[in-house]
Amino acid sequence: MSIRDKIALATVMVSLTLAMSACTPSSTGKCLENWVSKSDESFAADCADMAFNGDLKGRQTLAWMFFSRVNQMIEDAHGVSDSGRVPQWMAWATDNDTFAIKPSFQFSQKNRDDLVPVTEKKLLAGGVSMDQPDGANEEVTRNVVSYDYITKTAMLNTKQGVLNYIKAGNRVDMPVGSVEIKASWLRVPPGGAPNGALIFKFKSGTYWWRGLHIMVKMRPLPKEENLFYTEEPSWFWTTFEFNDNPGIDHVRENLITQRAPLSPENIKSILNKAGIDGLGFEAYAPNGTQIRYTVDGKGDKPVILGHTDMEDFAGSPNTAQPRYWTSFNASCHTCHATAAINPDTETYFPFTVPTGALTPQYYGAEKDGTNLYLGDGFVPLDFMWPISFHAK
Repeated sequence: MSIRDKIALATVMVSLTLAMSACTPSSTGKCLENWVSKSDESFAADCADMAFNGDLKGRQTLAWMFFSRVNQMIEDAHGVSDSGRVPQWMAWATDNDTFAIKPSFQFSQKNRDDLVPVTEKKLLAGGVSMDQPDGANEEVTRNVVSYDYITKTAMLNTKQGVLNYIKAGNRVDMPVGSVEIKASWLRVPPGGAPNGALIFKFKSGTYWWRGLHIMVKMRPLPKEENLFYTEEPSWFWTTFEFNDNPGIDHVRENLITQRAPLSPENIKSILNKAGIDGLGFEAYAPNGTQIRYTVDGKGDKPVILGHTDMEDFAGSPNTAQPRYWTSFNASCHTCHATAAINPDTETYFPFTVPTGALTPQYYGAEKDGTNLYLGDGFVPLDFMWPISFHAK
């Protein structure tokens, strides 16, 4: 390693250590050691103490570290990027790859040539499916840790597989190191994409990248807790959004509850360590982070976290105008916690958008208007809505 490289590495380590000063020195060092190159399993396990016992600044730093890891660049196999490189998550398994009758996806360093959009949440609520790209899309991908558990270990890629696994006395508990990502895309309009936005030329059209949800399993589920109601954290949530999205500053500063923005120097040092500094990722930032239902687990103040495009339905009074929102009813942890199935009725819990702590009386409405109560026989699917949505 050259002297210049050693100085750069020392700068990164100092910046990250200062940002995570609330954590113990031993846990900080363990997390930061080889943080770019270590496996997803090791990184999640080594950084769990920072995620769950540190302060907001440490969590914000960890969000940038996750963002930098998943966006490490690989060679563009299909010419979708002018730079000739794309983020590695574009080569990960999609929902379509995962929830097939006989999944056969092979992980490689080869990205897709087109978007593989998921069904929009608003359409899911109305029972309408969307299979082809349109003007606005969300695309889910997952790493090999998550894919292998779903398709090989637990066989959760089909509904019958889910029922067999649970009825055999098992609990869905995604492995530590599982990474689930949801990207938000918008077709580039005639006037062009916003300045600074990352643009990709897919087979179905040219799209600009509006942001990225990242959820990472960092600890096994608590064994003695009711998973619908416990404030004991196991997943880490963050959502990155394009910094010039209309109204994003208002939402971040007034409606999101768990934020601690880093300095440009700290951000640059993290991106630089991952080799992605100066590639346009600086135009995005985390809206915040979340690890449990309520602030400090006290039950009185819900944690609010979401993306103004991916959770536009949660903004009020007009979902299309984030700059005027007076409330933003979005919570990654709480919403995902209702991903569940009743093994007796073989019914999935309906998609809903709750915030704050759940209770057994929390309900969702079936398409026929029937209310299904969370405490009436439902079994959690470890925050994994993709299982509910797509297990065939």
